[in-house]
Amino acid sequence: MKSMIKSIKLAVASAALLASATGVAMAQDAPDWLGGELKKPLAETRIGITVLYPGSNAYQAKYAETAESYTKELGIQAIVLDPQGDPATQFDQIQDMSSQPIDALVVWPTSQNALIPAIRQASRNGIPVITSNSPIGEAGRRYIAGHTGPDDCAQAEQSAEMLAESLGGEGDIVVVEGTPGYTVSILRKNCFLDKMADSYPDINILASQTAEWNREKAQTVMETFLTQFGDEIDGVYAFDDGMGLGVISALQGAGKAPGEVKVVTCNQFGEGWDAMKEGWHSGSNKQSPVDDAILAIQTAIKIANGIEVPSLQGIETPKVTPDNVDEFERPSW
Repeated sequence: MKSMIKSIKLAVASAALLASATGVAMAQDAPDWLGGELKKPLAETRIGITVLYPGSNAYQAKYAETAESYTKELGIQAIVLDPQGDPATQFDQIQDMSSQPIDALVVWPTSQNALIPAIRQASRNGIPVITSNSPIGEAGRRYIAGHTGPDDCAQAEQSAEMLAESLGGEGDIVVVEGTPGYTVSILRKNCFLDKMADSYPDINILASQTAEWNREKAQTVMETFLTQFGDEIDGVYAFDDGMGLGVISALQGAGKAPGEVKVVTCNQFGEGWDAMKEGWHSGSNKQSPVDDAILAIQTAIKIANGIEVPSLQGIETPKVTPDNVDEFERPSW
């Protein structure tokens, strides 16, 4: 029955993809950002988009919301699918969409390697695939027409620097990870660990555990760390701000004072911006899901119209600290 429901959902998604355009504007003129001429009106352009798991946190929800609103604004035919973080579901979504007459696929991968056969088949079918936010494994990159998103390794190194600076270069920390096997998790872990080992040898990692990008799970993980290590913990690195907020909730529940334990994350959310203003948060990076989604969609449209794009296009992720937080607008996600 579960398999049948999944098949029905995919069939409905396919039908929607081939339905009339989501926007009413014909958009005959090429937009300024295209950098070339349209092969056909935007209203006749079809793209499929599958997003990691919009129900997981505010960033992914805002990305999916932007993908839907921006494609509607452009007047292109698009369907935005939610695999709910399941590689098998996303695999089926890619296969289903690539069997349809579409012009490009945007994939925010749920797995580093599990999707490669489906992405390969889409590429072999002549459908360009753009990976967004998270790259797939090296073995599959020959089938990718372009990748857009943040530099997760650079973000992790920034987080290591901010945490080390807030601790004066020494102390004991714990790490709250994302989903194991997911490319962003791998990069935000390994690049952080390398930077710490190479530049801050007096910082010791007491423990590291996944919370799967989930705020509530991160709170539970941090509560366990506090039970295990108590006042030994000087700092925390969480792979994103959603989990960082769960960490802060655990610290508040344990009676800690703002700043008593330094908390550093990647890609700051609105509540994280608030927490930084209140002294609970010691560092993060600006990373916009709006910029993330728009860049991926624009890239897909460029490629669909035969316009060359760089193989890798990034979005800016400057450091945000208590010293400069007022220079950044509060995130809306």
